Amino acid sequence: MSLKRPPLTKHGAAILASSVLASFAFLGASVAPAQAAAEPLPNPSLADKCGLDIGVVLDLSNSLSDRDVDDSKSAAKSVASGLSGTPSRVSVNSFATFGPDGTNEPITSTSVATSESVDELNKQIDALRRVPQNSGGTNWDRGLGQLGGTNHDLVLFVTDGKPTAYGVPGSERGNTDRGTRTDQIDIDKAIESANALKSQGTKVVGLGVGSEINEGNIKLVSGQNSGDDYYVVSDYSELAEQLREIATKSCRGTLNVTKLIDPGAGEHAKNSAKYPGEGWTISSPDSVDGVEKTTDADGTVSFKLTTPAEGVRASEKQQEGYRLQQQSGSNAVCTADGRDVGTRNIADGFELTETVDTDAIITCRLVNEQIPGALSWKKVDEDGEALAGAEFTLTGPDGEDFVVADNGELDADEAVGQFEVTDLAWGDYTITETRAPDGFVLTDETQTVTIAGEKRDVAFSDIVNKKDVGVGTDPDGEASADPGSDVDASTDPDADADLDASPDADASTDPDASTDPDADADLDASPDADASSDPDTSSDVNAEAEASKESDAEASSDPDAGDDASTDPDAKDEGSKDIDVDATADSDGQDTAATNADAKAATSADAKASTDPGADAATDPGADDSAAADPEADDSAATNSNADSAASSTSKSGNTSADGSASDSGGSPSGGTDSSSDGSHLPRTGAAGAMTFGLLGVLLVGGGIAAILVSRRRKTDML
Repeated sequence: MSLKRPPLTKHGAAILASSVLASFAFLGASVAPAQAAAEPLPNPSLADKCGLDIGVVLDLSNSLSDRDVDDSKSAAKSVASGLSGTPSRVSVNSFATFGPDGTNEPITSTSVATSESVDELNKQIDALRRVPQNSGGTNWDRGLGQLGGTNHDLVLFVTDGKPTAYGVPGSERGNTDRGTRTDQIDIDKAIESANALKSQGTKVVGLGVGSEINEGNIKLVSGQNSGDDYYVVSDYSELAEQLREIATKSCRGTLNVTKLIDPGAGEHAKNSAKYPGEGWTISSPDSVDGVEKTTDADGTVSFKLTTPAEGVRASEKQQEGYRLQQQSGSNAVCTADGRDVGTRNIADGFELTETVDTDAIITCRLVNEQIPGALSWKKVDEDGEALAGAEFTLTGPDGEDFVVADNGELDADEAVGQFEVTDLAWGDYTITETRAPDGFVLTDETQTVTIAGEKRDVAFSDIVNKKDVGVGTDPDGEASADPGSDVDASTDPDADADLDASPDADASTDPDASTDPDADADLDASPDADASSDPDTSSDVNAEAEASKESDAEASSDPDAGDDASTDPDAKDEGSKDIDVDATADSDGQDTAATNADAKAATSADAKASTDPGADAATDPGADDSAAADPEADDSAATNSNADSAASSTSKSGNTSADGSASDSGGSPSGGTDSSSDGSHLPRTGAAGAMTFGLLGVLLVGGGIAAILVSRRRKTDML
């Protein structure tokens, strides 16, 4: 009995159909053929020349032992050392899971033209380190791809295994494998990177290391020809020899010349390190690929030699300002495959003195130095005459200062005032004078010149000094015309020497100066300072006595004078109360100076009274009456002559002075040196003079009142 199958519902049918389709999709995906691998491009041929740009790519994955890593570094250094002295350049890159490997920085393309540059490159190779274990995969894609755009002629790709990563693992969806297995995409991406290098003209040579290397994979990234496109060595100990042979193959049977420039010849060079001599013409008659060539940026040229290489010669075209520098007595130092060979000197070059192997790499080094220069200059006055005794400081291109004294150690010119400094390195020099010849002013002029090339003997412009015009003159800039002016300047800072070179002449021609001992005080802005600092006001007792005599004489010749003296008891007090009355009451400084002796009287009244108590009596008998009538009259007459000046304008000799007082034949009250004045030189004023002095009297009275008020105010302030 058969069971009746229940019909499927629509819902169940839909589920079944979906399951079947999904199963077929899964099965189809699992059996789909792998994507076709990228087609490798053929390897370009190398140029037949010595001087290739070579890139070494090292595998530093986890499959290498420490010894293998060391052997890899030795192999890279053998490439650099084998090409030393040639126009070649070498770079070193490493890879593992990433490329660059993330632990070591790429070593960019470096010239190996000199032993110094090779040593520096090898030092960088020695510094390469192993990568961490979690980054120890084998990423051929990025190992080759990191050299894209570097324009290498040859890439030596070293590896010991199969590719296990591509791109940057973890940076995109689907690329998560850091090197645990080999997928087809790992190989395909490596081929694409190799093709990119080949398409720019770079030959990629694979070097498989070890018995487990897959030659088929090596061929995919390089080429099909063993011994040309790729090589296989049993272990890393053989790698160095193989790499050296491949790298140096193009330089066999060549003469390579490196030109260096030494800028350190002479003193004060900015830099003494040798540098490549670019653009120098080198010729060799033994070359088969061009007799004359020009050095490149690394200072090198390479000649393909005829065989056998006997008596090989080369010479340079000398440039202006340079000369060949001897190296242990020879123009050049040469090697053949790293061993020294003898040479002999020829004009601007060398010749080998022994025969070398046909396929030897001959390297020679020529060094040129910059011929030192010289500086010269002349020290002269404004008339062009040479001056002796100067000293200068020169600042050289090295920034150091050095002193050159006239006929000193560095001065090669024995002539006075002429300088020459020799054996100087090329560069800029600045000159500054640091000591002028005696009697001349130091110049602040500086000059800068350059020593270089054809201009090696350079001269500064003549350095001119002006004569020191200040020698033998008064500090104020006035000549000492009168010997007496020195005395006045030393005893009276406010002397009339400031206004006239001859104070004596001033005293003899200016009546004010002969009758007013305080003329200087009135000219000074600070009468107090003058009175205290002027020795004349306190030390010349005789001068005060003379002033007293003159006052008495005026009193005796003018009846009113005695009255004024006797009826003005305040004259003395006011004069002694304020020594500033004179300066306060009269700011004109000259006319009032002759008639207002208050300041003088106030500062020396006591000295006058004690030094010559009988001066008034001896001069004017009539003065005693006034003195008797008023005990203070004598002092008042001597200390305040303003009243006399206002009341009388007639002198004993009949002449009228500018200040209304008679000129006394006894000399200048100020104690000046002109004692021969008799008053005959004073001008006659007439009626106009009377009016003038009348007005002057009014001004003086007003000044006196102002002085009294000021004095009382000061006393009040003091209280």
